[in-house]
Amino acid sequence: MLSKKTLVDTFREDYSKYYQVPLFDEQGFSRYACKICGKGFWSVSARDTCGDSSHEQYAFFREQPRAETYASFWKKFAGFWKKNGHAVIPRYPVVSRWRDDLPFTIASIVDFQRLEQGKVVFEYPANPLMVPQMCLRFPDIANIGITGRHFSCFMMAGQHAFNAPQDGYWKEECLQYNFDFLTGVLGVSKEDLIYGEDVWNMPDFSAFGPSMESFAHGSELVNSVFMQFRASKAGFEELDTKVIDVGWGFERLLWYYNGTPTAYDAVFAKPLSFMRRQAGLSLDQELLDRYAKLSASLDVESTVDLKQEKQKIASALSISLNELEHSIAPQQALYAVADHSRALLFALTDGALPSNSAGGYNLRVLLRRALAFIHQYHLNVDLEQVMQLHADDLHPVFPELRENLDDVFAVLGVEKRKYEASFQKASGMARQVVASGKPLSTKEMVTLYESHGITPELLEKAAGKSIQIPSEFYKQLTEKHVMGKDHSDEDSEKDPKTKIVLPPLPPTQLLYYLDATLKQTHAKVLHVDFLFNAVVLDRTLFYPEGGGQAADHGFMEGVDVVDVQKQGSVVIHYVSNASDFTLNQDVLLQLDVPRRESISRHHTATHIMIATARKVLGGHVWQHGSKKEEAEAHVDVTHFERPSLEKVQEMERVANEVIMQARAVTVQEMDRGRAEQEHGFRLYQGGGAIGKTIRVVTIQDWDAEACGGIHRTATNQVGFLKITGVDQVQDGVIRLRYRAGPKALEFVQHQEKVLDEAASVLSVSADQLPSGVNRLFEEWKEAQKKVEKSQDLLAASFARKVLDEALAKKQVQVNKEVPFDDMKTLELLATELAKKIDCVLWTKTGLVVAATHDSSKQDATALLNAAGAKGGGSTRFARGKKA
Repeated sequence: MLSKKTLVDTFREDYSKYYQVPLFDEQGFSRYACKICGKGFWSVSARDTCGDSSHEQYAFFREQPRAETYASFWKKFAGFWKKNGHAVIPRYPVVSRWRDDLPFTIASIVDFQRLEQGKVVFEYPANPLMVPQMCLRFPDIANIGITGRHFSCFMMAGQHAFNAPQDGYWKEECLQYNFDFLTGVLGVSKEDLIYGEDVWNMPDFSAFGPSMESFAHGSELVNSVFMQFRASKAGFEELDTKVIDVGWGFERLLWYYNGTPTAYDAVFAKPLSFMRRQAGLSLDQELLDRYAKLSASLDVESTVDLKQEKQKIASALSISLNELEHSIAPQQALYAVADHSRALLFALTDGALPSNSAGGYNLRVLLRRALAFIHQYHLNVDLEQVMQLHADDLHPVFPELRENLDDVFAVLGVEKRKYEASFQKASGMARQVVASGKPLSTKEMVTLYESHGITPELLEKAAGKSIQIPSEFYKQLTEKHVMGKDHSDEDSEKDPKTKIVLPPLPPTQLLYYLDATLKQTHAKVLHVDFLFNAVVLDRTLFYPEGGGQAADHGFMEGVDVVDVQKQGSVVIHYVSNASDFTLNQDVLLQLDVPRRESISRHHTATHIMIATARKVLGGHVWQHGSKKEEAEAHVDVTHFERPSLEKVQEMERVANEVIMQARAVTVQEMDRGRAEQEHGFRLYQGGGAIGKTIRVVTIQDWDAEACGGIHRTATNQVGFLKITGVDQVQDGVIRLRYRAGPKALEFVQHQEKVLDEAASVLSVSADQLPSGVNRLFEEWKEAQKKVEKSQDLLAASFARKVLDEALAKKQVQVNKEVPFDDMKTLELLATELAKKIDCVLWTKTGLVVAATHDSSKQDATALLNAAGAKGGGSTRFARGKKA
């Protein structure tokens, strides 16, 4: 059975086949084995270790660090690859719209991977190529700011060549390019360069191969993966398409080149300088330099006792742990803020939103960690200003960051208000947790965060000192959400019908794609399932439910077609009665044309609305789900707050403008790669592409989406569009409901009728209805006050009667059902009685209140529980409800 260990052993035994290249002989490299980890490696001179940072300290720091910027170093880097025959292409979004199984782009190779029937295939615009791919990863959050080298957002500069040796190149040329860049551009002498042997593999071994890690002075500079094999019955075999997958960690390259104490100082020089000035932090450069060399071995996630590890570092620096925390911790906080703000800038620019689910959850974790650091260390830092500096710094490489700042700041503003609203409550709870003195498990810490927004940083602030926090907290928190997209999407719903057992049948010919105007035709019966009243035909004009579009209805030989579903490549027609159908019968199919026309209007209206929402609400808007029915349609889109009435009316106005302009609606089968190049990843509103050829629906100069639905041929055929409602379906997602054509007219006329009836009841005109309703409301409030006053008097009278009876009987407690049904009156009664005696009162609906008088020795909460109620309170007063 394949495992990484067996592959390592196999490749190691035949290292000349899997690792040795002519470059090593030409440049005088020899093979050695690491005396610590046993890994094979290649170097010019004999040495004991493979160069990994876990074996040796960093040794590339400069007394006078260089000041090469991110953008200027990218120019050097990209220039090398252009000179060596690689197409340098723009980055892909950090939100992987083309992969339904990944919320974020986690590696440059993901750019070119597509899923077809569960298998990974490649779609690339050039060969070979270099892409400055920004990636997001969250498992290392606890390390960010502390180790000097970890990032949540980083550039994996992807060097890729496909289909070697026919089209691309293979490892001999790859490692030659590697050597030429490292020695010629980065300035590493070959005497300091080490190539370590390793193996890369997919978890299921559907793709794997040897890899070469390049080290110098304790730093891993690049990992070159040769995707060459897949698992087979015989063990493993060569892939049909071999791939060079080299991920150049650009931040680490710049760090090595500049020789700064941490990677953050190289990557975020300007933002850090600004934040230090704003925060009034002085920099103990000598201490920071010494700490940086020791932090190479620090990994929060793999450290059992982080406090103990910090103590070791403090001892090595000849300072106390408190001095370390005082001098280094605020700097680490700034490093984390610099990283997190850049990650959020890229994610929000590319349309992601912080939320409480899926990938957005991890973005909210980043944002709240950054804000917690700002509060904890009293940093006078504004995240918007930091993001502006990032955008300015990166403008030569990523100009889109500056162009989208208004949208980014709008999202950030909403998130900050949410954080501030919960901060005071969370701070109070954090103080209670710290005061208890109880050590927290990771599970308890996760619950505190998810339920109350309490971060480890907030706990430390409440304690006023460093406290013991589970080191794997952030890893476990983010792993719950990192590998899935949030689908409340009707586009991805399973067929509502139970799958029926079908014999082998040919694919159904889909006539609605050949001629969407076809109203009737003949077909042949291939299968009848009498249990489910289901009929399969050789061809059909009925559209099956899918992609959020409702199924067509109609008639089959005069029998009602009540539902249509697709099972694989076969279309199943559910009819009201299948008993009269026989195999090979020729049947007449008649479409319910008004239903089809209404549904297709709503489908085209949905495409109009998605682009309209993006134009009015911002570039972060993406479809999250949709449903196109005969009577009404809705689309769920990502947005950070419920839009105002003005925004809704603006969307309605813009959508109707597009409709009246009679823009052409065209359908075209396109090669996937060409479609992506022409229209971008906005194509994938309903999910990633599932085939090499995709069906693209384009609204002229307005919208283009991959779509399998039935549409009108011009926007004016949609007719008048009316937004009928807006709902908040979940955090970060709103639902726009609308009707088009005759259905919109029906809605407006119904609303007019309701308004007219309401105005008639109030004896006012429709224009005077708001003032009439307001007058009625004021009258109702006055009447309600009188009712409440009467209720209070009645309750007081009842309480006096009960109290008099109890005192006459010399009772010290009253247990009684009362003739009132609201909690307010119940509490009033209990308060009155508790002036003299203890009481437990309840209503017929199960509401319970317990109260004790000041000199009582009884506990009101205990009395409540004894009465069989669930609830809580204090010693003197408790409320609840019977289970």
